[in-house]
Amino acid sequence: MKKILLIAYRDFIIRIRNKTFLLSTLLLPIGIVLFYGTIFFFTSNDTDTHKIGIVDKNNYLVSKLKNEDNFIFKPISESEFLNSKSLRDSHDITALLIIPESKEAFLNGQIEVFTYTKLGIMTKSKLETIIQKIIETERFAGIHIEQSKIDEIQKNIKMNFKDYSGREENNMRESVAYGLSFLLGIMMYIILTIYGSQVMRGVMEEKTNRIVEIIISSVKPFELLMGKIIGIGLVSFVQLSVWGLFLVIANFGLALFLGVNDMTSASATSSIPMNGMASQIAQNPEMISAIKNIQSFNFIPIILCFLYYFLGGYFLYSAMFAAVGSAVGDDPQDVQSLMMPIMLPIFLSFVFLSKSINNPNGTEAIVSSLVPFTSPVVMMSRVVFG
Repeated sequence: MKKILLIAYRDFIIRIRNKTFLLSTLLLPIGIVLFYGTIFFFTSNDTDTHKIGIVDKNNYLVSKLKNEDNFIFKPISESEFLNSKSLRDSHDITALLIIPESKEAFLNGQIEVFTYTKLGIMTKSKLETIIQKIIETERFAGIHIEQSKIDEIQKNIKMNFKDYSGREENNMRESVAYGLSFLLGIMMYIILTIYGSQVMRGVMEEKTNRIVEIIISSVKPFELLMGKIIGIGLVSFVQLSVWGLFLVIANFGLALFLGVNDMTSASATSSIPMNGMASQIAQNPEMISAIKNIQSFNFIPIILCFLYYFLGGYFLYSAMFAAVGSAVGDDPQDVQSLMMPIMLPIFLSFVFLSKSINNPNGTEAIVSSLVPFTSPVVMMSRVVFG
């Protein structure tokens, strides 16, 4: 046991003092936050304004359009359209809508669009949605159905889901649990791959440098393998602890910054001094509900289960990766062919992860959670849902 601990201590110290370890431990959480924050910012905010010219001789559409969703609609007379050679420069428009003179053609949606610049798919979809709503209203008016009746017909339904005890389910909490379970499953998938590969590279380096020939004269192969797995496992544990501490601090910092615990009513919200961003979030009930639901999770059993399945999955896959490292000869390219049987179960667990998130108690989720090769990833999605 003493020899195992000595080997583990050596591998731990070598990697913990590496600059790469320090940079990845400290900068990776910040990088992840910046990466997903950038994606969220650019996907949720469309800052481009599109000026759309409308040629509508009979005023079927232009009087009903309002400037919305980053669109500015500008009426253009038929004479301007026919006589102007540089319509784009004179009116600074992105596209031109030609509304047919026939009412029947208009109601059938026979509208031509001439684009001066390339419009994205999302922009085209938004423009079609705006015009589609107006044409639908005109179609209902043609058969003498009032707008109030249309709104009543198109009113969204809201189904209240309850369990057998009568407790009402929280849709927002389920959405948060969906995202959290997917995040934990992806983390487990990445961690097992990264640290398993580190064990394999460590074995390959010692074999290439012939250090193993000296070490094996003093220790048994099992002791050498266990020491290396435990040493690299401690490195991963330290890294995960730092990242977990970062998440805890970020959680409390977000709650303190936004004053989520005090946002129980509009009067309480108005009495809290906030900066511009916090004030905007405080006025968004969905955002406040999401933050409160994140804080409502009991993270202690989730963290304990994550550590339990991480240890089990790590010992399993690191031993397999170490076997690959010991089997590789002088040609490092042999690693690619030997790693395939190990990577297939990890890829398969990722497939079962999506199944488990959508149906945590389904047959695929239960069976894959009982198989040692897929259970570390799949079980993390089931733990969050309880």
